[in-house]
Amino acid sequence: MFKSIPEDWPNRSFSRKVQTGDLSWHVQIAGNSPIHVLLLHGTGSSAHTWGELLRELANQYTVIAPDLPGHGFTRNLGAKNLNLDELAAKLTQLREALNIEYFDHIIGHSAGATLALSYTLQNKQAKTIVGLNPSLISLPSFYHRFVAPFLNPIVTSSFFTAVLADLLPHTKMIDSLIDSTNTNLNSEKRNRYKTLFKNADHLNGSMSFMAGTDIPGLLEKCKHIQSKLTFILTEDDGWIPAQALKQVIQQYFAKAKVIEIKGGHMFHEANETYATELIEAALNEEGGES
Repeated sequence: MFKSIPEDWPNRSFSRKVQTGDLSWHVQIAGNSPIHVLLLHGTGSSAHTWGELLRELANQYTVIAPDLPGHGFTRNLGAKNLNLDELAAKLTQLREALNIEYFDHIIGHSAGATLALSYTLQNKQAKTIVGLNPSLISLPSFYHRFVAPFLNPIVTSSFFTAVLADLLPHTKMIDSLIDSTNTNLNSEKRNRYKTLFKNADHLNGSMSFMAGTDIPGLLEKCKHIQSKLTFILTEDDGWIPAQALKQVIQQYFAKAKVIEIKGGHMFHEANETYATELIEAALNEEGGES
C-alpha cells in the first residue's frame, strides 16, 4: 500500500491510507480503546517523530498520528498553501473519514501544538491538550536564516523545490537545522529527516506550514478553549526560547500547567521514554481519562 515508505520506517506496520477529497493521507493508527489520542507533528517532520511514544500510548488508548498535508507520505492534490484554520478543517475531515466521533486528547509538538489549538476551536473540545515546545511566539531566528529566503513564487515553484530537494540531502543544511534545535539526535534519526527532505512536496509543505500560521490571531481566540492544557518546555530549545514562551502562556493561558525540563526542541525524539512518562502523567491527571 505504501511502497514509497522505507521498510524500516518507524511504526510502518500501523500505516494506513485514507482518502479525503484532494488529500491522500498517510496515518498511523495503533491501539484498541474507546479513548482516542491525536498526535500532531511539527513543521518539517512527520508521524515518524512519535516513534516509541506512539507504541507506548497505544497500550492505553487508540492513537492516531497523521502526516500532515504537505508532509511525509501524505499526498495533496489540491491547494498547497493551507493556513492553520484550513489545516484544522482537513483534520476534521480525516476524523470523520476514520469514523471517530471525538479526539479525547491531543498532543502536539511545536507547530503541531498550535494546530491542536486551532482544531479544538473548530470542533468539540478535547479534554486534554499537551503541547511540547508549542510554537506560540513569533517565528524564530532560524526561520529567517534558513527558510524565509525560499518563500517566494520562484523558489516555491515545483521545478525549484524539486531541484532543491535533490540538493539538500547532499549539503549540511539539514544537519544544521537539527543542530540549531539543540537536540542530540543520532545519525539514524537524522537520516529520517534527510529521507523526508528528498521529497519536493515535503520541502514545500514544511515552508508553507510556517508561513500559514497566524499566531497572534490564534492567541486572541484561545480564551474560548476549555480543555485542560499542559505545556512542556525545554530550557535549551534553540527554536522557541522558553522564557519568551512562558510570557505568552502566562498572558493567554493562565490556567495551563507548565512543565520545564532540560533538553532541546525535539526532546521527545532524543529521550522517548522520558517524554512518554511526562505525557502519560498529563493524560492520567484528574479529568484526563473521564
